[in-house]
Amino acid sequence: MRTLIRTSALAVLLALPMLLSAQTTTRTVLLEQFTGTWCPWCPYGSDEVDSVISLYPNTRAIAYHQNDPMSTSNGNSVISHLLVSSYPGGAIDRRLWNTPQGLAIAISRSYWRSAVANRYTQGSEMSIGVSGTYHQDTRVISATVTMTALSAMSGEFYLNVVLTEDGLNYAQKKNVNGQVVTINPYYHSRVVRDMITGWLGHQLTTSGFAANQVVTYPFTFTVPNGYDISKCKLTAFVTTKVTLTVNGQQQNKSMNVVQAWQEDVTSALNVIPVELLSFNAAQIDDGVRLNWRTTKESNNRGWFVERRSIDGDWQDLGFVDGYGTTTEQQSYEYTDSQVAMDEIYDYRLRQVDFDGSTDYSPVARVMTIPTPMATRLLPNYPNPFNPATTIVVELAQEGPMQVEVYDMLGRRVRSLADGVHAAGLHSFEWNGTDDQGSAVETGIYFARLTANGQTQTIQMQMTK
Repeated sequence: MRTLIRTSALAVLLALPMLLSAQTTTRTVLLEQFTGTWCPWCPYGSDEVDSVISLYPNTRAIAYHQNDPMSTSNGNSVISHLLVSSYPGGAIDRRLWNTPQGLAIAISRSYWRSAVANRYTQGSEMSIGVSGTYHQDTRVISATVTMTALSAMSGEFYLNVVLTEDGLNYAQKKNVNGQVVTINPYYHSRVVRDMITGWLGHQLTTSGFAANQVVTYPFTFTVPNGYDISKCKLTAFVTTKVTLTVNGQQQNKSMNVVQAWQEDVTSALNVIPVELLSFNAAQIDDGVRLNWRTTKESNNRGWFVERRSIDGDWQDLGFVDGYGTTTEQQSYEYTDSQVAMDEIYDYRLRQVDFDGSTDYSPVARVMTIPTPMATRLLPNYPNPFNPATTIVVELAQEGPMQVEVYDMLGRRVRSLADGVHAAGLHSFEWNGTDDQGSAVETGIYFARLTANGQTQTIQMQMTK
């Protein structure tokens, strides 16, 4: 690899081990790999990353691709910023390293092990942790990065949050005994998919941190549908800005990595296990029937059905087994036959994971009445509403019934009921989403009942 940087004496010192007298914690070393499917030597670079991580388990790695289907504009900016010109290359904590080819940030794979070993001996003055949730249905990560400065630190610091993915299948060139061949399939690891804080990162401070100062950075990010979240990792690392002399000119670069953190998304974050698409309660004959649907489930042991009278306490009625882990929509039903007429009952579900954690559904209210004399679509409540409203139907006789939601242009947004229903009172909750589970816009909507040869419509207003 040719010499990338010509530096002043200051830059040379940056390449040498630092003697830390301040309070430190164990360092997590970051290896940033630079690669491409067109590069016949890059598969050997990927193999070397695996070897380095095996030898030094506190090492974390991410891979920037260039000029191939996995490259990104932010990744290309990092490649330019770190003066990468040879592939495969690797930056170890974004330090300057003195190799036989000269001082460089991105160095040949031959030197990765020694560079990582060098950083391994040095503690870090910062600790990093990430906590939060991943919502399986919306694919939204809501998390907070917490950074603690263990000692006073001066300078300009940036936080970088990166999402990577393993197992991406793209054909790869490889030099085998002097001959370039194409390997297909070839599964790429640690691929940088998104730089959530941008290529430079989020600026934390321009002056530094006091000893024991805690800094938090909350963020949300919607994982694109094409990503396999089970193979995605979050990486967070903090860099500090350094002044270098590059080709005779001074440049400020976000370099030296202070500390890094990396974990699987589904391991590091609390995965919201079950997403209720709907939960309805309706009177049937002399009982109340509960119906609910889920979009996806993870680790779902099942559901405790709870009921209370208007002034009473919650009581368990029964238990319905869940589907464990599934990506398919599931439907459930439970009938409460121990009810009295002219009473008001509240129902809710207590969802339980196999690990014992629980979550509660919204509350559905039912007023038991004798069989209605006429079929009616009652006004929804509340109205206006946010985020949900209840639509009530009085059905005079058993038969087919449809309850649908339409927008101002007459387009169907959501089907709440479609099938044969018993005579009685039926209530349906609409949570402001369409049939695909996506949130609709603020505005006027219409609920339409079709039953017993007649159609009735009410107007609803959703506000945000």
